Amino acid sequence: MKGDDLKVRKIINDFETSGGKHCITTALKQVFKYYNYPLTEEMIFGIGSGLSFVYINLSKSPMVSGRIKPFEFEKKLAERLNIEIKCKSSSKYKNAFDKTLKLLDNNKPVLVYVDMPYLDYLNLSEDNHFGGHAVVIFGYDNETQKFYISDRDNSDNAIRTPNGLISKDYHLVDYKHVEMARNSNHGPFPANNKYLDINFDDYKQVTSDIIFSAIKETCNNMLNAPAQLLGLNGINKFSNEILKWRKFDEEKLKIAGITNYFMISADGGTGGGIFRRMYGDFLIQASNIIKCEEMKQLGLEYITISQKWDEIGKLMWRLSETADKQLLQKMSDLIKEIHTQETDVLTKLQQIVK
Repeated sequence: MKGDDLKVRKIINDFETSGGKHCITTALKQVFKYYNYPLTEEMIFGIGSGLSFVYINLSKSPMVSGRIKPFEFEKKLAERLNIEIKCKSSSKYKNAFDKTLKLLDNNKPVLVYVDMPYLDYLNLSEDNHFGGHAVVIFGYDNETQKFYISDRDNSDNAIRTPNGLISKDYHLVDYKHVEMARNSNHGPFPANNKYLDINFDDYKQVTSDIIFSAIKETCNNMLNAPAQLLGLNGINKFSNEILKWRKFDEEKLKIAGITNYFMISADGGTGGGIFRRMYGDFLIQASNIIKCEEMKQLGLEYITISQKWDEIGKLMWRLSETADKQLLQKMSDLIKEIHTQETDVLTKLQQIVK
């Protein structure tokens, strides 16, 4: 794709779109590669100590999450790789819009946060607000009033939406829709015109010390969580709390099912098994750098654990369709098994990095 008159239309020639498993790691992977610092999604996720667990008891529906909070992850990644990742924002969308065009004119792709329902290609309903979704803007066209946006889907990487699979190398999105998505203040994680400014000048290559530091933090966060809702404590609590869902009416039970299906499954952007598949692959890749066969085996065990989480996801889908309360005991028992296995793997992993 070639850029024409920069005042009318600009596309960054050397930016390569690619699909991925998780929105922020996909976006970062593309930006890292553009600046000639290629890293896999899994390595980015692991170095940022992305793996976590939290049980959140919201009134509309309880939900689980398998990664640390947005912006905490980016901060950890930046510290370990000795790069600058500044999260900038503007109270006025006009300023954010002008800044975006200026960056693009200077051949700098822009990693932005957006509220998902306003991106029409995702086919989400108005009430599915999530402003922490990350995409990359790599071009604009003032004549057609559209931005060129790279999301998780790609021609070789289909992702599921409520209206079926999408698999485009990029999306042309109306300026007005991008404004609504970026300027949104809906929770959770309001977009509020946020974007990342990344400086690679002092980038450090991935070393054994960086890997050990990242894994040590993940093990500590999971094994010694400061609250009952977090880490391994949170998984154990989930196994108990899910039995209390028997008190929910049919509608709330179905909402809980579909909400948690997308928080666990690859369809929701977790890479499969509530991010456990990505972390397993990270451990395998890391084992090749530090030359540790035991770490590779623990990575394979985490992939096995991810498959059990995917079973929970499938049961959540059934729950969303049937509201069958008998599914809750099955899930509780399986979550207890997962808790035992994750405890074992993380304990062994902690011994390696000590």
